[in-house]
Amino acid sequence: MFVIEAQDSNWLQALTAVSTAAAVLFAAISAWISWISAKAAREAVREARLARRSELAPKLILEKEFLDFQFFWPHPSSLNGEPVFLARKHWKDSEPAPPTFSLQNFGQSPALEVTVVWDLSDPNGEFRLPEQFKPLGLSITESGAVDQQGSAIKSLMCSRPSGGGAGLPLYRKWTTDIPSCSPSQKRTVEFPVHLLNTFFVRGLQAGPTMPKDDMVLTATVSCYAVDETLYKTQFRWKVIPFYHGQTSPIIVYGHFFELPMYPKPDGPRVA
Repeated sequence: MFVIEAQDSNWLQALTAVSTAAAVLFAAISAWISWISAKAAREAVREARLARRSELAPKLILEKEFLDFQFFWPHPSSLNGEPVFLARKHWKDSEPAPPTFSLQNFGQSPALEVTVVWDLSDPNGEFRLPEQFKPLGLSITESGAVDQQGSAIKSLMCSRPSGGGAGLPLYRKWTTDIPSCSPSQKRTVEFPVHLLNTFFVRGLQAGPTMPKDDMVLTATVSCYAVDETLYKTQFRWKVIPFYHGQTSPIIVYGHFFELPMYPKPDGPRVA
């Protein structure tokens, strides 16, 4: 009788151990399933947020609306005697107009507080004009203002033989602010005159040989979405101004070529 009771006790202990192990295994499986479900839920939430952010993201494209430059001085359309900066829209264009860009939003949400920062990479050294332009009334002077680096900003002075004239600063950086750009909206952006003035001087300085080093203009476009997320992208062009020697009026020509938006494979695309 004692032997039978001992065997029953061992059997009960084994059954209890098996039950405990099964319970532990079931709990582990349940925890693993719960973890997988929670991970899937988090991934679904993340994808939903990304999809929502993609819907809210403005998609701004900045494009030039001209072919090349034609800068004149003097010109009858000048207001104060400064150069007149015009551009052809195509090679048969007989009525050039001031160069402009188009900014269009291809996204589904408005772009708010749009800023275009124009930054000219100009490795051609100090601004200077050949002596031949002084008798014609053109000269380089300091404007009295300073740039962000503390350097004196120079100006192109244009003096007419009959009297009067004007001075226009030479800049390598400029900022254009646009309050907003709605979905599918196209806004006209004027080419900053102070940068065009720089191209004019560099063309006179280079003559028919064209500048030795490339001048590259970068436009960094930034804006806020409706959820206050900041977005940035950039556009780049190579500028080649040159001068053939005409003096009545002085005419500076210039090529303006589009460049890859991001020259380096790891360059920033969207911030």
